[in-house]
Amino acid sequence: LIPASNSTFPLFTVKFRNSTLGLGKISLSEPALTVHSSSCCLVQVETGDLGDVYKIRVSCDDVPGFEGWHLKSFHLEELHTKQELNFECNCWLTLKREDKELVKEFPAVTEDQKTLPVCKYVVSVHIGDRWGAETFANVYITLYGKRGDTGVRKLHTSLTRGRKFQRNKVDSFLVEAVSLSHLQKVVIGHDGEGYGAGMYLKMVTVKESQDSDQEWVFPLWNWLDTHLGLCETVCEIVTV
Repeated sequence: LIPASNSTFPLFTVKFRNSTLGLGKISLSEPALTVHSSSCCLVQVETGDLGDVYKIRVSCDDVPGFEGWHLKSFHLEELHTKQELNFECNCWLTLKREDKELVKEFPAVTEDQKTLPVCKYVVSVHIGDRWGAETFANVYITLYGKRGDTGVRKLHTSLTRGRKFQRNKVDSFLVEAVSLSHLQKVVIGHDGEGYGAGMYLKMVTVKESQDSDQEWVFPLWNWLDTHLGLCETVCEIVTV
């Protein structure tokens, strides 16, 4: 791991996905570090066979005192076979800059396979026109496609002006991830924070980019509430 700041070192989670074993996870915390400096962190961990890794997802906790990390690159080496994968990152992991992201995905770059594109999915959350439909809770979503998932993403900053998740309002968010191919389902929910946290969700729509004509629709027309509708704050919705 090569960062480019002197910020407090947070808990890092590196998730990898391959074609045979699916998703795996490595958690990196301060005690696990072999070498830790302001320019490079070397970590040695034991895992099973990772197979053919085609992407990684790097996330970190927003711990007190954490001002953000600029992640320059990520290098993965299997010590026995000497097989190497390099990921050029050059991004910030922070909530205090333009991207406001603590989660980033990067495709593997190898000579024998095509590098997958990184998409900025436009996720639109459609709140219904019902009394009490709005919520002030934190809302999270995971996109699933033929090529894996995005992991859980908090919907931080709406592209639509005004307070998020209000009655009869559509809020759009950018979710950056390695291409998932055809989308199949989403899992969306909230943390129940605040008075009357339940929300009435009409649907979620997703585009592969802001310029894309293709749109996936995930209809719900129901409450995400502990006492109404589904009596759940999290639900899975398949595309139509």
